[in-house]
Amino acid sequence: MVNDGFDVGFARIGNNEIIILVNDAEKVSDTDPQEAQKTLEIAKANLRKAEGKRQIIESNLALRRARTRLEAVNVIS
Repeated sequence: MVNDGFDVGFARIGNNEIIILVNDAEKVSDTDPQEAQKTLEIAKANLRKAEGKRQIIESNLALRRARTRLEAVNVIS
């Protein structure tokens, strides 16, 4: 079982091995569930306040990262 959370990346599976290339990774065991929930709420609020295409895109990415992080914590916990 993998106990890490990954951001956007690429995975290749074959020949009894998995190769994962990512921009960022975090050990789930190092993640505080309450802090992850707070980060998600902040990301939602920032998306609601976002103005302009760039802010909306950046806010959506932050929201996606926050959701993924919280989901990883909830699955492993």
